[in-house]
Amino acid sequence: MMKRFLLIVCLFFVIELASQSNLNFGWLPKINVSKKLDDNIKWVNSIEAREDVYKESFHFSHNLVDVSTILSYRSDINESFNFGYIIRFKEGETIHRLLQHYNLIQNFEEIKLAHRLGLEQFFQSNVETQFRSRYRAILQKALSGEKVDVKEWYLKVSNEYLYQFNEKDLEIRLSPYLGYQFSKKDKIEFGLDYRLGGVLEAEKKNNLWFRTTWYISI
Repeated sequence: MMKRFLLIVCLFFVIELASQSNLNFGWLPKINVSKKLDDNIKWVNSIEAREDVYKESFHFSHNLVDVSTILSYRSDINESFNFGYIIRFKEGETIHRLLQHYNLIQNFEEIKLAHRLGLEQFFQSNVETQFRSRYRAILQKALSGEKVDVKEWYLKVSNEYLYQFNEKDLEIRLSPYLGYQFSKKDKIEFGLDYRLGGVLEAEKKNNLWFRTTWYISI
């Protein structure tokens, strides 16, 4: 079943990318550092850059930086709530974002399925406040054994839908990743992050990112 799922994901990318002529490509490096404050509260901080590689032509240029801080409260063994703040520096502009997320994890025999439902608000000088909702589902499976252990690889596939209320715009994201668990407190993930914007518009926006994320728990 997993091989068939991977084949469907790959076919989606091939068909979608082959049909688009306005595809932009870039790199998303990210470092995520988390610390448990007690049994139910975790503090998560991250920094992520966005680097353009192809935009109408091949060139390398810096796009933006996001710095975030999030408090995650676990209300149940499989449920949690995130409350956070993100500041974005882009082309001389500063954008502030507040977020509220609900997370639910479902554990099956060999697969973990994580759901995230969220609301976000964007604040920027001389720009109307923006409101966005998002839903994300992530499937994770160990590539050897029933669960991910230290020194083992795993597969993660993410599918996300984001709706911008002010612009009445829908964006769809599909992201297959490979991950490696270095230790109990250290892992890395890398893969593709495809984003299809303007789904409800005549002209679509296509962005393909190569994402690398280093997770550190202290």
